[in-house]
Amino acid sequence: MVVRRSRKVRKQRGGRSHGWGVVKDHKGSGMSGGKGNAGRMSHKWLQYVIREKETGEKALGQYGFKRPQQFTTKYSTINTSHLDQSIDSLVNSGKASKDGDVYQIDLNTLGITKLLAQGDISRKINITVKIATERAIKKVTESGGKVILPE
Repeated sequence: MVVRRSRKVRKQRGGRSHGWGVVKDHKGSGMSGGKGNAGRMSHKWLQYVIREKETGEKALGQYGFKRPQQFTTKYSTINTSHLDQSIDSLVNSGKASKDGDVYQIDLNTLGITKLLAQGDISRKINITVKIATERAIKKVTESGGKVILPE
């Protein structure tokens, strides 16, 4: 069979764009203006603005702040000074009890898992808690109370 005319691609061999214009065009995504989020701040801007108005969600940029997981607190805590100030209101609400001059409180039922030592404590308080720092235990025992930790 006689070839009367050579294929167009034979003429384009050696040319960078093969007839598609700029070299970057027609590489996997045709003339769409780029893959993925390419051009979202320039020639695809209107698409994002329209999508934002229709759905109400922000399509561009980063919003907010996510705290790194290593810095989040693992325990719900309370300081001895805050406990000393709020013990009367806890007794009035029935979350703690008072026997003479000694207060009884179970912090586990309040959802507090750790007792910290910031501030002073002036009352005798018997505290049941899962975790307590050494300084907190020392401050409570010096004021006449005691800290009860589970085994």
